[in-house]
Amino acid sequence: MPRSTPSCTEAVHRVVMIEDQTVVRELVLEMLAADPKYNVIGATAEGSVGIQITEEHQPDLLILDITLPDISGVEVLHRLRYSAPDLKILIFTGKEEKYIARGLMRDGVRGFIRKNSRLSELRQAVDTVAAGGTWFNAEFNHALIGALKNREAKIDQMAITLTDRERSIAILLAQSYSSKEVGTALNISTKTAENHRTNLMRKLGVHDVAGVIRFVIRQGLYDPNNDA
Repeated sequence: MPRSTPSCTEAVHRVVMIEDQTVVRELVLEMLAADPKYNVIGATAEGSVGIQITEEHQPDLLILDITLPDISGVEVLHRLRYSAPDLKILIFTGKEEKYIARGLMRDGVRGFIRKNSRLSELRQAVDTVAAGGTWFNAEFNHALIGALKNREAKIDQMAITLTDRERSIAILLAQSYSSKEVGTALNISTKTAENHRTNLMRKLGVHDVAGVIRFVIRQGLYDPNNDA
């Protein structure tokens, strides 16, 4: 059956698929070939080859498995994060979500769907992510929430290791103080304030001020609603 031609107002999404199971890959490609919205420009079983195809052709959508024969799908994500920053990524895998949920979100994944999902759900996931939306099933959302809660609990446990000076600095950072302003407020040098800030963030296991702010608010040390 010949493919219909999309209307001039209907976007055509260029797709690359990295999937090592031949039957699964061919079935998904057959589904995409029947839809005029999609143009498959590359499909492979190997992550390294998929990276080359993606970097060369810059598709709109990548459908990616996590378990691959050469490198993992997670490594593919890491390597494409900078070379294809606008790429929309849909994970299509059988791997357990709870081990990878946070990492996938950090790497900019737009959607996650299990291989045991119904074909209709896969179609919806592909359409949603290709159109710029997000698609995460209930299992993934549950795993992600659990992972985030576990991380926050670990951060809270580290609170007892903070010195009084580090607690004071955490509060000032939550109030948008710069390192220089922290130094002035606590009568210490800017360099000392920066060292305390580094130690504070290391103890909490956070990498930005937003993480410090969340910690301070959860601990009841600072309420941003009280700021005039």
